[in-house]
Amino acid sequence: MENYDVIVVGAGPGGSIAARESAKKGLKTIFFERGRKPGEKNSSGCGLGPRMWRDFDFMTELTPEDCPSLRPGAAARNYLVNNDGEVSGYLMTKPTDSVTYEPARSWITMNCYRSEFDPWLAKYATDAGAVLKTSTLVTGLLKENGKVSGVIDEKGNKYSGLVIGADGAISMVARESGLRQRWEQEQVTIVPQYDFECPPSKIDDVMGDEALAVWWSATFPAAYQVFFNDGFHIGLGNWMTWWEKNPMHYLNQVVALKYFQRQIRILEAKPREFQVHLLPWQGQPHDTHADNVILIGDAGGFPCPLEAEGIYPAMVTARAAIETAVEAISAADVSKEFLNLYDAKWRATSVGEEFKTGPELASIWKALPFSPLKTMSWFVPMLMEIIGGIFDWSEPHAVRVRQIARRVKQYLPNAIPFIMREVIPLLTAILGEENMNLLTDPEKLIAAMPELEEAIARSFVENDMEEK
Repeated sequence: MENYDVIVVGAGPGGSIAARESAKKGLKTIFFERGRKPGEKNSSGCGLGPRMWRDFDFMTELTPEDCPSLRPGAAARNYLVNNDGEVSGYLMTKPTDSVTYEPARSWITMNCYRSEFDPWLAKYATDAGAVLKTSTLVTGLLKENGKVSGVIDEKGNKYSGLVIGADGAISMVARESGLRQRWEQEQVTIVPQYDFECPPSKIDDVMGDEALAVWWSATFPAAYQVFFNDGFHIGLGNWMTWWEKNPMHYLNQVVALKYFQRQIRILEAKPREFQVHLLPWQGQPHDTHADNVILIGDAGGFPCPLEAEGIYPAMVTARAAIETAVEAISAADVSKEFLNLYDAKWRATSVGEEFKTGPELASIWKALPFSPLKTMSWFVPMLMEIIGGIFDWSEPHAVRVRQIARRVKQYLPNAIPFIMREVIPLLTAILGEENMNLLTDPEKLIAAMPELEEAIARSFVENDMEEK
């Protein structure tokens, strides 16, 4: 039996941060990786958000020398695929003026492959004093008097200590601790993706500062595309309750698009790998801890409720878990009741802020880009009618506006119920009922917004001056 203060199962981003924070606080720490090195058994690449640079100071040390695939991107392209399976338009977005800090004003994601990023991150944990054990599969939990006391590996070696489950969507720690046997089908998505390689010069010349693309479609669930220094991947997913056909059927629809095939030709892209993984996606995490056990990241159901990004939540919940562990070990109390402190700590973070409106965010996303036949079949043509219809010269502009209005009117029987069912609850959760009431009372709205009242008053004065 080897004795530790903290045992971390998993050496992904969440596991490495947990191990690093634990070791830095003077706790005897070990973390396990089933692969030969961290990142070996992951799902391709990732997009790292600027919040990681804001909240984890060591991220400024990440360089292309550490991660050759590293590629920042300031732009995101949104492709709109209509009911005929054709790209009917696309929109480009970049950071806006309301963004408050760097590097978020300069780029939206920093993309790299996990096989490079994970080992780099794990080194911070080992440098802090944590012991990393690779090529080791943790197969079960040790129990004393019915309560978890540590872990056991595939060779029968035993380790005692407080257990941090950072072992992903199919979490052994969650299962063996009794927190859950598996995710319910409406709580988890299946995500297949292709990875392509292409010359870095082609990526730079063709894609410029594009970091990623989203393919919004009326015929398949929303697909995502992420560009790295030497390649890209394309994938899509949906909740397990949705699929009418094999997931590959829908992913192949994306790849078969003429626009996508054209992109492959221009980039000289070649298929490199196929991957598939499960991803928890729910409106609210629950059952995050038990006696002597804390779940973080995917194991705890923490991917963002809107777009299911999981690395940042894993790192933040890891930090909250170790803060909790320090207090629990100091108090010699690792009971589930004491570890309730963990929920209070992660809810006080930006991840907790995200989940304040988690059910509403997850619901609207599930009902919009992940309901291609039910919702996107009218949403895509309506959006393109509103945006794209204005920019043509087929008729006098006033005539075009009337044509667009008549066309959009046809979509209102679908749009209005959607707004009432999904948009209004989300806005209410974000703004609060008291502020939602302002939207139906112009006088109260103006009174609550001095800037608006001042602008209106100034416009009247300027008009009077022009008339004089």
